[in-house]
Amino acid sequence: MRGYTGNNFTQPKGYLLLEVILAMGLAAALLSGIFAIATGSMSLAEKVVEEGRYQTRREAFLNFLGRNFEQLPGNAVVELVTQDTSQRFLPTLTIQNAPVSFAFAGQPISAQAIVLTTVPVPSGGVNVVLEYYEEPLLDDEDSLAEDRQEPAGSIILYRDIWRFELRVLDSRTMEWISDWDIQGRLPLQIELNAVFEPNGEEVIHYFWIPPKTNPAALMRSINQQQQGTGTTTTPTPTPGQGGATPSIPGGGTR
Repeated sequence: MRGYTGNNFTQPKGYLLLEVILAMGLAAALLSGIFAIATGSMSLAEKVVEEGRYQTRREAFLNFLGRNFEQLPGNAVVELVTQDTSQRFLPTLTIQNAPVSFAFAGQPISAQAIVLTTVPVPSGGVNVVLEYYEEPLLDDEDSLAEDRQEPAGSIILYRDIWRFELRVLDSRTMEWISDWDIQGRLPLQIELNAVFEPNGEEVIHYFWIPPKTNPAALMRSINQQQQGTGTTTTPTPTPGQGGATPSIPGGGTR
């Protein structure tokens, strides 16, 4: 409402509708920009955390495999069987005479054999499963394998990995092979070819198996050496009985 002061009109104080609309538009644009920046920052933080979690899980998985492969004793028996399906290769790695102790359902168990196997899942990947057995699964110099039995316990080492393939290096021919069942000999290396997620990068990792002496073969060698170098004590004649001291061909050693 306008007022009069003498001959002059006075303009009341306030904002025009256009000014209010422009202010609200600027505020909305500013808030939208702030919200977009905040959302992008949160999304980036979530990706960084997820990537760190993924890297940690992958490194822990590789370290677990490497530690167990490097600690295999000299009398360990290794068998690798690879199933060739229409979509992928599915390896099964059996290791025997590698002492493993673990707790299952609150009870301590000592495993005579472990099996690292791959189980396909509906998503298209596989689960890497570690099974523990209380009885031998493979024939060796000390024991015969039992009929296929149920595992005493199992654990999923890695869920939904897109590719998990194993090969071993034969030290005699220096060739990589997908199946191994040689008694009394361990492969020189184990190669892991893995893709941890769909459309992920290919990871090739090598695990060394340090050559070690088979303790059973070492004990047999020591016993044979002791038997081969053992000396025989010749009896001494009693005075007054006479007779000659018997001689042993070859200087008295047998």
